[in-house]
Amino acid sequence: MRPNDQAALLAAVAGFLLLVSGYTGVRSVDRFFTLLEDLLGSRPFLIVLAYVFIGVASLGGFAVIFGGYLIWKDRVRLGRVVILIGSGAGFFTLLLFVLVNLHREEFSLLASVLPAILGVALGIIARFLSVPKPLL
Repeated sequence: MRPNDQAALLAAVAGFLLLVSGYTGVRSVDRFFTLLEDLLGSRPFLIVLAYVFIGVASLGGFAVIFGGYLIWKDRVRLGRVVILIGSGAGFFTLLLFVLVNLHREEFSLLASVLPAILGVALGIIARFLSVPKPLL
């Protein structure tokens, strides 16, 4: 099985877990664009771009599944971006979330969001497993 096929399968499982948990990447995308707005001011292009990204992030698991489909069709770079936006987290964000909950000893919260954590983690692994075609 090709690495991109494995990555697409992992992304599909990740998307399903995100759908089950109801987790989306809207919060992190919104924070990112709020930070950009503070730095650059209120720009019309920035607002339109924020709405596009928040629209994709609000799809959550569906966006991750679609990103897996793009990886399967060898559109790896775009698929990686869609998975990142749909899950709203990268490796360090996920690690920070788990460590903060473990430090606070909030295991009940951790157990309730376990499908989301697994979904984001599998999405990250899928992004790392996928192999883009060379540009030239």
